[in-house]
Amino acid sequence: MNQTFFHLIFVITFVIFWGIRFYFQAKAHRGGGDYEFVEEDRSLTLRKLLGLPFLLLFLAFFIRPSILAFAEIHLPLWAQWLGVALAILAIPLIVWVQWALDVNFNSSLHIREEHTMISHGPYRWVRHPMYTVLLIHELAILLLTRNLIIGGLLLGMQLLVVALRLRHEEALMVETFGDEYRQYMQRTGRFLPRLFA
Repeated sequence: MNQTFFHLIFVITFVIFWGIRFYFQAKAHRGGGDYEFVEEDRSLTLRKLLGLPFLLLFLAFFIRPSILAFAEIHLPLWAQWLGVALAILAIPLIVWVQWALDVNFNSSLHIREEHTMISHGPYRWVRHPMYTVLLIHELAILLLTRNLIIGGLLLGMQLLVVALRLRHEEALMVETFGDEYRQYMQRTGRFLPRLFA
């Protein structure tokens, strides 16, 4: 099948997905009050070092995917169709997660002046649904593009960021919300709902 179709799905779903994220980031910035960043230095450094070069590479790939043809891998057609399904699924999921977070959202770890503990929407069952949705979205990109640099590197970078942030993030929530968050941890899964309470 012509790869132009899958490239178009990749571009459209990527722009919609990140447009939603930027909309909610701007909304939180306008209405969320003062906040203090508490991201660890190594996580911030990693994101700054890799972020801009990777964004430029992404833009180049949007316009001319053949520039990274050397990094293409063979995937069966069904895997690319799975990528289409995951890319489309990620859009309502990111809206659901962002809606639940509302003004508490920021792409960097932070504590707001009037920070609230979110336990509705997907947070009713999962402590970190944002990471789950980001990983679904990035797996979709890998399957759609069949490209180890665009899809594989992005997925790998996200896994690294999650690994660097997760323990610090949960410790921060325990410090901020105490026993309420400890009890919440007992009844929720980290990335997927718990099968058994």
